Amino acid sequence: MKQARKDALLHSFPVIPSDLMDKMKGKYAGNYVVLLTNGNELFARCFHRYFGGQLVERQRYVFAKDGSVRYGRDDGQPWTVRKEFREPVFCQACYGYSFDNSYTLLNREAIEKSCLKYCRYDLYTGDLLMEYLHLYCKHPNVEYIMKSGYSNLLIERCTGYWGGRYVLDTNRHINWKSNNLLQMLGLNRDEFKLFTGHEDLYDEYVMWREHYPKCKPKDLLLIGGVFGYEYGTMERFVQATGLKPQRIARYLLEHEVEKHDYDDYLRQCMQLKYNLHDTAISMPRDFMAMHARLSEMIHYNETQAARQQFKENMEYRNQLEFAFGGLFIRQPKNMTEIINEGKRLNHCVGGYAKRHANGKLHIMFIRTVEKPDVPFYTVEVDLFGKIVQVRGLRNCKTTPEVDAFMEAYKDYLAEVFGKKQKVRITA
Repeated sequence: MKQARKDALLHSFPVIPSDLMDKMKGKYAGNYVVLLTNGNELFARCFHRYFGGQLVERQRYVFAKDGSVRYGRDDGQPWTVRKEFREPVFCQACYGYSFDNSYTLLNREAIEKSCLKYCRYDLYTGDLLMEYLHLYCKHPNVEYIMKSGYSNLLIERCTGYWGGRYVLDTNRHINWKSNNLLQMLGLNRDEFKLFTGHEDLYDEYVMWREHYPKCKPKDLLLIGGVFGYEYGTMERFVQATGLKPQRIARYLLEHEVEKHDYDDYLRQCMQLKYNLHDTAISMPRDFMAMHARLSEMIHYNETQAARQQFKENMEYRNQLEFAFGGLFIRQPKNMTEIINEGKRLNHCVGGYAKRHANGKLHIMFIRTVEKPDVPFYTVEVDLFGKIVQVRGLRNCKTTPEVDAFMEAYKDYLAEVFGKKQKVRITA
């Protein structure tokens, strides 16, 4: 639309009938968009009603065959053409508060009396009607998209996470230069027929068709329904099993297997060095039972390995044992003893059992000579001989007796780890 026509249309806005004005009267804040016609053009006048009932016109729009335009004005200033086309702004955000700019539409029937009567606004279910009408003025062939059930190709997206606004966008695959629906969608007749009832998978289908051009349309639709946009996940499954994408998708769908569960299962098989190119392994009949069995096997293997490491480190930890006054400190005899220590003293040392077994830290028990089998305090020592923490019942504070013991133990550790350092330097 040319600038001269935009300026001329500004003086063609119809007067709002009294019955429509009455619908906007009342108290409390509200926003309204009144649709009117003057010839073939569709006009929209946007009002904000203040809490006390005062009506103020904020925005104006014109929709015509040769385009659309938005008008606005500042307080006390004449109406001017706005360069940016957007939904009406009834109140500006201030002091960090975002106003509600949603509105009530009045006289919707005016669309049927204008040049936009074929726009199929009735099939648009979003909240950006002004932008939809603007889209129709640019691309009247959007009518075919809406009538064929592909309204999901119109996307309302936010322009930013903070202070952004919603705008109406369209799917990037639509060919707006054509008035032929199949050419607009980039589909042949067989594909279009296949999509009946699956229009929501259009974008995923096109993406998978680009990755697997030799796949049949029904297989691509199956893959899109199961995997969505997760091309990386599919490629990982294909490389691990050697199976075709459509076969993997069909297996997951028919056996009701979630992608993340199947991913975890494949990792387990690789950890146990199973042959995933054997379909009896990669596609078990009872997936859940097989998955559970592998989980048990891996847990058993990891536990056995941890126990073996625990035993191998026991001899080394003998040098960390110490006695002073009426207390002594010793190492745990097994992983279960660490877990029980945490339960009896009501602290979290049980979670350190695996790292202790792997030699990543040292868990030591403080006991009294009088009660050598009763948990008293628990100590964590790092790999450099530093005391990290001392925990008693419910993480209680240490007593003066324990403080004196820990000072002596600290000197002892400094001597032990000092000797180790000297040995390394000499070597």
